[in-house]
Amino acid sequence: MRLPNGARQHIVDLTMPISDGMDAFPGEPTAKFSRFSSAHDETGIEMWNVEIFSQLGTHLDAPCHFVPGGAGVDELDLSRCIGPATVVDHPTSAGPLIEPRHLAPVADSLRRTRRALIRTGWDAHRGTPQYWTGIPEITLAAAEYLVELGVVFVGLDTPTPSFTDLHDVHRVLLSAGVVITECLVNLGDLNAETWLVCLPLPLVGLDGSPVRAVALEPG
Repeated sequence: MRLPNGARQHIVDLTMPISDGMDAFPGEPTAKFSRFSSAHDETGIEMWNVEIFSQLGTHLDAPCHFVPGGAGVDELDLSRCIGPATVVDHPTSAGPLIEPRHLAPVADSLRRTRRALIRTGWDAHRGTPQYWTGIPEITLAAAEYLVELGVVFVGLDTPTPSFTDLHDVHRVLLSAGVVITECLVNLGDLNAETWLVCLPLPLVGLDGSPVRAVALEPG
């Protein structure tokens, strides 16, 4: 793909495919596809009904997900979801906790891009029971540090920022207007800085939405 300025870019899809009956967080609903009409019946038109959970697959959290009275997903400032992003490496060998000291080496980049993509490699466990347990977790201090740096978007290849401090970490980020996107894939294909596009459906008043997230990489 060539941009208007002549630069060549390729698209890296960061989105988990959505399929009928796909793996979902234990206890939460999966996607359901049912045929409404077929190109092979009397209508001659292929159409499907799609039933999908707001927090299924690669999805974005709105403030009202954890903040009473917070904005719904349709009210988000979409400029936070499009722009330069910093890839923060935290391989599982670095330990189970993502702390401020792990973010500090890329602090200048985070201040400039204002978007963090935290790459742990956890998406390698997608489709297995392990995907939902024992994840690398953002500590409360790290969440507060991201807010201090002026970060407005945090993208994760895990299903949540934290299980241990689930409510507190979400509230710190969402109360500050930080957009949280979970269950990203293919972060391993990105350079240290990239260009991110991650857009939700404008589901009026809802807590979140599945997204189509992509990154634009040189070449």
